Amino acid sequence: MLALSQRLFGTSQAIADFPRRKDLRGIGLSDARCYARRLRRRLAYRNTYYHRWPKLDLLDPPRRQLGKCDFLIASDVLEHIPPPVDRAFESISRLLAVGGVAVLSVPYALTGETVEHYPRLHRFRIVGKGADRVVENITRDGRREVYSDPVFHDGAGSTLEMRLFSLEGLLGSVQAAGLTDVRVHDADSPEFGIVHENRCSHVLTAVKRG
Repeated sequence: MLALSQRLFGTSQAIADFPRRKDLRGIGLSDARCYARRLRRRLAYRNTYYHRWPKLDLLDPPRRQLGKCDFLIASDVLEHIPPPVDRAFESISRLLAVGGVAVLSVPYALTGETVEHYPRLHRFRIVGKGADRVVENITRDGRREVYSDPVFHDGAGSTLEMRLFSLEGLLGSVQAAGLTDVRVHDADSPEFGIVHENRCSHVLTAVKRG
């Protein structure tokens, strides 16, 4: 929320101090209730979900919403999108109005390249329970693959980790989607209770230019 405040209003504010701007339209992708409810009181914001209403599939966004968002928040979502993930970044760009702000967070490594856990994913299912779960995939050319030790994140919906981003790979995907003025918000702001314990996985923001 601090990053959103800095990009939308040019100042660092808590949500309680956001101006009431119902002309600013935004979408959240499975945002946490602790800030989604407060944000809705201040801005023309709607939280959406992949698995329940109000639904938004980032790989197939409604045409009526394209180019309408002044901001979009995707916090710990993009690591769960089936490959190729660049389709999701392109959808974010398409949903944003010119000058709109994307607020993104994903787990990422500081070095190397983005690692796709299931690069040939096409038609898949999760089989088994608990520690015995595996991912079964049928590739586009009909081959069967089985992946053991899948990683799941907390939460409902599709929470299978599809990839581990690298910072370079993340920045490349953002820029390839036509988003510019990219900022990594890694500065501590103790007055807002923000003190980073590591150098990775910070919030990133970017702007859609015309």
